[in-house]
Amino acid sequence: MAGPIRFYMDFASPYAYFAAAEIDRVGAEFGRAVEWRPILAWALLKAQGIPAPMGPPAKRAYFLKDMRRSAAFHGLPYSHPVKLPLSSHLAARLFHDYRGRHPREAVDGLARRLFAAFFTEQKDISDEATLLALAKETGICEAEALEAMHGQNGRALLEAAVREATDAGAVGSPYFLVDGEGFFGADRLPQLRWFLAGGGG
Repeated sequence: MAGPIRFYMDFASPYAYFAAAEIDRVGAEFGRAVEWRPILAWALLKAQGIPAPMGPPAKRAYFLKDMRRSAAFHGLPYSHPVKLPLSSHLAARLFHDYRGRHPREAVDGLARRLFAAFFTEQKDISDEATLLALAKETGICEAEALEAMHGQNGRALLEAAVREATDAGAVGSPYFLVDGEGFFGADRLPQLRWFLAGGGG
């Protein structure tokens, strides 16, 4: 059986949002499972010794324009987030903990709701109250959501995902790993398709 596509992504990454709309279709097209692995881009970059991409004013100005343009290119709704950059650690812990307890369909629904909330509704996904409301929408009770965000299990799973991404050589979000080959960025999806079709030799 063909190995999975590992999808390392940060819920606060615009380019992960763009890639999330397509990656499951790519997996289905080539008979590959897609394993979503939320990480913290800032923690990954720190571990890899890579500067924050939006630090220099010129790069920040470019990315702010490119985010809107890329959303239009991918045909996705987009409203610039309330904060960027933003630490999505609570959202990522919620996902990781929830994934271990519920069916894939429910987990996918949570992930897509988090992306939509941040990138189309300008909701602050670093805010606990906002996340509790989003969790409730997707069928997660408050007690379960609080435990996922603040308990040891969600914390440990997120830390493990960041370590795993670092060890795999990930250099940002989104990062796809398949058959030992890494692809960085939503703009690498066509190249990922090419590779899966045998273009890698």
